[in-house]
Amino acid sequence: MTNPPSDEPKKRIKSNQTYLAAQIEAPASASKLALIKRFLRAIGRQQQLDSGSFLERYAIPGGAMWPIEPGTQLKEDWLSGFERRMSALKTAYAKRKTFYQQAYKDHVNWEFTEQELTEIVTFLESSAGRHYIDGRWRMEAYTDSNTEDVEQAIVAEALASFAT
Repeated sequence: MTNPPSDEPKKRIKSNQTYLAAQIEAPASASKLALIKRFLRAIGRQQQLDSGSFLERYAIPGGAMWPIEPGTQLKEDWLSGFERRMSALKTAYAKRKTFYQQAYKDHVNWEFTEQELTEIVTFLESSAGRHYIDGRWRMEAYTDSNTEDVEQAIVAEALASFAT
């Protein structure tokens, strides 16, 4: 027996189609603000906003605070140099933390309806949602590591095609 037709296929979008933002300009209600906070916690962004850890890319060797020219040696210990730079970044960030927090709240409010947030947060806080969040970063990290050589070969081949 086949399943009865449903409207579900009509609701699907094409894989290359982008959902439009809800573009909500009105301030979030108290219930939507609570969902926004849960959403930011569930996706791990709240922890990054609280700690300033999203700024790490600037503190690593080769980052904006630690430029390294090819062929040069590090002049300080990697770990203590990183920690020193992160400390400076966190001090500078502390003055702007409220701005970042508000920017994220405003954008999530603008992007999603309250109903969408309810559905998203319900999923993200479920065991399947937690697995998705944890599995996604692992998938990206492992896949990126496992395909790094292939990607370099693709770039090299593409660059070589410019020579002809």
